[in-house]
Amino acid sequence: MFGMIVGILFGLYVIAAVINIAGVIIGALFSGIGSLIAGVFSGVCSSEGLAVGIMLGALAVYCFRKRDVRN
Repeated sequence: MFGMIVGILFGLYVIAAVINIAGVIIGALFSGIGSLIAGVFSGVCSSEGLAVGIMLGALAVYCFRKRDVRN
C-alpha cells in the first residue's frame, strides 16, 4: 500500500516535471521569436534601417533592370 502511494506520487512528480520542461521550451521559443520581431521592427523604424532598405531597394532595381525579362 505504501509502495503504491509512493509510486503514484512519483508518477505525478514526473508528469509535472515533463509539463514544466515543455513549458520552459515553449516559453523560450516564444521569447526568442518575440525578441527577433522586436529587433526587426526597431531596425525598420530607425534611420539605419531606412538607409539599408534604400540601398537594398536600389540594388534590387539595378539588378532587375539589368536582366533581360522578355519572354
